[in-house]
Amino acid sequence: MSENAHFSLYKEVPKGFNLLTASRDELDAYGIPRRPDADAEPGLFEFWKTLVSSPFSAKRPTFRDIHPPSLGSPLQSMLNWSGALVSTPWPKRFFFAAAGWTAPNVSLPSGHFTHSDDAKSLLWVGLDGHNGMLPKTSLPQIGTGHWPNGKPAHFAWWDWWRKLPEQEELTKHSPRQVITMIDNLAIDAGDKILAGLAVLASEDVLYFIKNQSTGEFRSFLAKRQPLGDIRPLGSSVEWVMERPTDPDSGKLFPLPAYEPVNFRYCLARAADGSDVPGRVMTLADNALLMQMRETFADPYSTVYISRAALRKDRDGSIGVTCTFHDPT
Repeated sequence: MSENAHFSLYKEVPKGFNLLTASRDELDAYGIPRRPDADAEPGLFEFWKTLVSSPFSAKRPTFRDIHPPSLGSPLQSMLNWSGALVSTPWPKRFFFAAAGWTAPNVSLPSGHFTHSDDAKSLLWVGLDGHNGMLPKTSLPQIGTGHWPNGKPAHFAWWDWWRKLPEQEELTKHSPRQVITMIDNLAIDAGDKILAGLAVLASEDVLYFIKNQSTGEFRSFLAKRQPLGDIRPLGSSVEWVMERPTDPDSGKLFPLPAYEPVNFRYCLARAADGSDVPGRVMTLADNALLMQMRETFADPYSTVYISRAALRKDRDGSIGVTCTFHDPT
């Protein structure tokens, strides 16, 4: 495993290696989530089987900054998130979260926005962050970005946002928390995406994402930074369409017009630890839906621009659909 202070890269899966029959140690060495129990966790097992089956080609991820930078952030009064979240029953925590979606076509909205015409959207699955005002809150998240004016317009990204202590927030020279592009995973509109997070016993997090349409898979281990300054992860799981924040102005970017996004494989394991059996929770478990709003200054008004609704698929699973609403 290749390491630095912030993340570790796993060994590449050899071409033609059969992950379906791999041992637990082999899966760990290659950065592959551990195999769910097919009988006790059939939904998670189906997700995992699709994740590791052909088409499949794994490489070590490469990362680069996004220019201009953008900041993913916790829920802000329903102004930046649309989607669904599920909370775990205390004292259990979520140690695994899964998701799937199709990368949408996006375009500039017809409405006039108050801040910028540079529309941006992020799709992701994440842990925690829905109450971003709490001290020591953090939010590991992985997903895809879709920007009409972007180059590229579609890309994979990740982040581990955390609530900074007040003294850091007041310091102009504090490092900006901006999202990071997974540079060597190409994404196009219409591609089917699988992604997820696994919290390890070390409290580090395994991030993984696959373009199911091309078979390209990337994973890495993000290290908890710093160890004592964030709450234990796992109070909630989110499946979200987000409009990010401009880190320079602190204002939200406009949301692009996007094709409806159907989140599927909305599954999460709640347990007492990372290596013990748990309960698989779904959106049927008292999911909270989030509807994104936009505010306009002249004349003052507030309108919904992205709505979320639960959906029952043919196989009986529950997903969430996010739909754009033009503010004009």
